[in-house]
Amino acid sequence: MTEQTPAPGAGTTTDLSSAPARLPLTVRPVTADEATETLLELGGSFLQTLNWARAKQGWRRTHLGWFDADGRRVGAGLVLARRIPRLKRSYAYLPEGPALPWETVAHDPAAWLDPLVAWAKNDGAFALRLGFPVVSRIWDREPVKKQVAEGGLLSFTTMPSAVDSPVARRLEAWLDANQWLSIGGDGVAVGQPRLLCIVDLRGRTVPDLLRSMNQQWRRNVKKAEKSGVQVRTALAEGLDTFYDLYAESADRDNFLPRPKAYFDLMARSFMSEGADSPVQACFYEAHVDGDVLASALMIRFGRTFSYLYGGSTERNRDARASNALQWQAMQDAVAAGCDAYDFRGFNTSLGATSPLTGLLLFKLGAGADVVEMVGERELVISRLWHFAFEKAMAARIAINKRRKASRASEDGADI
Repeated sequence: MTEQTPAPGAGTTTDLSSAPARLPLTVRPVTADEATETLLELGGSFLQTLNWARAKQGWRRTHLGWFDADGRRVGAGLVLARRIPRLKRSYAYLPEGPALPWETVAHDPAAWLDPLVAWAKNDGAFALRLGFPVVSRIWDREPVKKQVAEGGLLSFTTMPSAVDSPVARRLEAWLDANQWLSIGGDGVAVGQPRLLCIVDLRGRTVPDLLRSMNQQWRRNVKKAEKSGVQVRTALAEGLDTFYDLYAESADRDNFLPRPKAYFDLMARSFMSEGADSPVQACFYEAHVDGDVLASALMIRFGRTFSYLYGGSTERNRDARASNALQWQAMQDAVAAGCDAYDFRGFNTSLGATSPLTGLLLFKLGAGADVVEMVGERELVISRLWHFAFEKAMAARIAINKRRKASRASEDGADI
């Protein structure tokens, strides 16, 4: 893989390469359609779309545009703001955003980020959190699989990477020097994951993808074909089937499932746009003679095809329905002209017997490499309000932990 490996929000191919943005820059609200147009130009994430905003209850949304001195819109971002009740203060968050020409930004981050900070202050934000969608490092799958096989915790701080981005290094150095604090660790415990499993689709055919899979994966694809597994798609009508399989997987693998209402809202937010929408979402269902054995929620935005959640049953496990489902989705991603198939994040705190270890190996076996993003950083604007917010969040987390008991969640926190 190369440094330009695509990841959600990490696209850098824009008209700005031939006509750089002229400073100074300004930030102001734009329409959702205007923001979407810029997101598509810059390879932005589906987490920056109006659809995602609609799925986040309790958050106020604002679409922002970056404009250069010539009035050109050169960037866009979705700001989700959670207000403190009865007060005009809020926590502002851009998940996997904003979408900017990051190779240009890295040469002068202040010129691009200071206008956003000024807007956030004026809007009443006491803290600003960004999920910087910039590829930092990439590890080929083989050394990762070797470390998993040797047991113990995965440590990407000591494992040599195949790619180490100078763009990310410049950006991170500026962030460190300007009080943008890193949030969380390698795993998916807080916010959006920093480490992703991504299959690079650029310039590759379906036979190429099959050859890049490990031997066990190829065997399972053939076994699924011989077992009569077929894959179809469903919209909101597939929610009940999906959730039954997802809940069964949660019980089997001992992770805390999200409530069904969460997925109902996701389906209504993402699956009612029509075939012409730039955001396409559906449930993939792998079945044998109508008996659905595996289901997964998929989203395609721009040139990235993302696997969000999935579930499977113990029935007819030898049919390898999950392999068939993912393989069909990958073929569809190639047919749609996508650059990346995103398996999303994983937890690095894996033991040899953890079910999540098997999930990581499943993704790597499909041909994915591990891609590290610069990830989530937080700038505290008002220490007093931020302290009060942290106390409230800590109390909320403590309550949730008591509810979870000893069960571990595979997925990131809902923030």
